[in-house]
Amino acid sequence: MNLQELTSLLLSVASISIGAFFGALGNKLSSEKDNSPWVLGFYILGLIALIVPVILSILYWQFVSNWLISTSVAISTISAILIIIYTKKVLDKKHIYDAGELDPIINKFTEIADKNEIKLFGGDLNFFGESVNQINENSQYVKLRSLSFKKVMILCEQPKSNDVTTKIRYGKIITEIENVKLRFYDPEEADLRIRGRILKVNGVSKLLMFNKIESKRYKAIETDTANSNGALYNNIWDLVWSLGIQPEIEELKNYQKLFRGS
Repeated sequence: MNLQELTSLLLSVASISIGAFFGALGNKLSSEKDNSPWVLGFYILGLIALIVPVILSILYWQFVSNWLISTSVAISTISAILIIIYTKKVLDKKHIYDAGELDPIINKFTEIADKNEIKLFGGDLNFFGESVNQINENSQYVKLRSLSFKKVMILCEQPKSNDVTTKIRYGKIITEIENVKLRFYDPEEADLRIRGRILKVNGVSKLLMFNKIESKRYKAIETDTANSNGALYNNIWDLVWSLGIQPEIEELKNYQKLFRGS
């Protein structure tokens, strides 16, 4: 074996090893919810695979007419483009959302549900809108009303005594959406900062959860009850619901009165 053959063999082994590494890494990253710094490596790999053949083709133009060389350049270019597209579509995940960006995601998720029951982590429910008019135009609210669930269970913040806006919002919701049950938690005692929904699809529990990182901005944290984290959020909801404060009937009637008078 001469030096050229040895070099070709070592390059082939290195190429296979790098391909296997990025293949395993890509499979791992595609199952993760958050972005990883390794995603940049796929972009770099794609750019190298795209640029190097072009540079070599320019430097050694006289050889490009060879069908084997030209085929190799074409395959390398196509592979590079596919790597970049795959990275953009699958690996480079968006996980920070503004409130408006969540509307189509949450509505699509809610549409597929069995209509027996839905559970909401709601905060003060201002993602539906602040004012009555805003709520009327909010796509999440309109979609939830239209689906007519047999039971809508909402964990939400207990409004402060002087918080008329939140009370009107609650009054509108319990007036216009049938079969709603509210349970309160005190955000000063335990600020969950979790927003999302738990529902069932063909009898199987599904969830879509977000962490509120600041006003109107959320980070996706879980979408699958089949893994340990997903099951944990499901259990947390059940626990908080069982410990939550059940509002008195007169208190709910007062919210409705405030809404009707708004």
